[in-house]
Amino acid sequence: MRRAGNLFEQITGFNNLRTAYLKALKGKRLSNAALIFDLKADENLCRIKKELEGGTYRIGKYRQFKIYDPKERLITAASFEDRIVHHAIMNVLEPVFERQFIFHTYACRKQKGTHKAVQYALKKAGSCKYFLKLDVRKYFDSIPHGKLKELLFRIIKDRKCLALLFEIIDSYSVSDGRGLPIGNLTSQFFANCYLSPLDHFVLEKLKPKGYARYMDDIIVFSDSKSALKNILSEMQKFIEPFSLLFKQPVLNLCQNGVPFLGYSVSGRGISLLSSTRRRKARKARRLVYEFSQGLIDGEKFSDRIGCMGYVVL
Repeated sequence: MRRAGNLFEQITGFNNLRTAYLKALKGKRLSNAALIFDLKADENLCRIKKELEGGTYRIGKYRQFKIYDPKERLITAASFEDRIVHHAIMNVLEPVFERQFIFHTYACRKQKGTHKAVQYALKKAGSCKYFLKLDVRKYFDSIPHGKLKELLFRIIKDRKCLALLFEIIDSYSVSDGRGLPIGNLTSQFFANCYLSPLDHFVLEKLKPKGYARYMDDIIVFSDSKSALKNILSEMQKFIEPFSLLFKQPVLNLCQNGVPFLGYSVSGRGISLLSSTRRRKARKARRLVYEFSQGLIDGEKFSDRIGCMGYVVL
């Protein structure tokens, strides 16, 4: 596959930066940073454009907070101006990343998402006997900067674009040049792309009866238990050079229910796991409270409630 070039000028184009600004406003329109930026929006966008083109743009400080959904996660939020830059980058690079993905990679992609992934699992659970469920231990924290940069270098040839991406990658680490901030738009695409070689390896070399991935949540289907054990062994070997480890795998009969993305999937249909049902109820109550107290605006409330949707078949 040819490496993508002529990207940086598209990223720094004023119209692209303005489009990115409007995207960054979504759910943040009433924040202090957005209100201040909006007072001189065009002037600020021109300044960002000039700094990017001159190589003087630097990533600002991150704001960190914890969420519990369902487990504790440390969210690292970029500044408002950095959010604009992340959107400007992904406006241009999303098609570049999209070319790397197999059809059944469902995270961070248009016309994909959780519901499509679960519907695919439903189809396979009804036609296959066994499943193998995998996810990566501390995935975002484990990704090594050096190997991620190597992967980006293999698909992008624009040096200025790569320099900007490397600046973003190096702006955060958990330890020893590892880790991506959960909360950055670019992190979602970097992390999704980092496991794309595994997708191709499984489908092109191991050839199971079914395979899907949502970020680091992976499900593999087969009619043979021994075949899935062999696939697991080969996948573990494959991800070792990527400095990743799988959590304890789950290998079971599909008729017992396939736990995937908060749902239990079997030939009988789809149901919410009890833990997911309780979590969604708690989250809905919290959002209603925050909206009633004026802590979030109507746009953010609608977006977050919409993200809690159920699979309807």
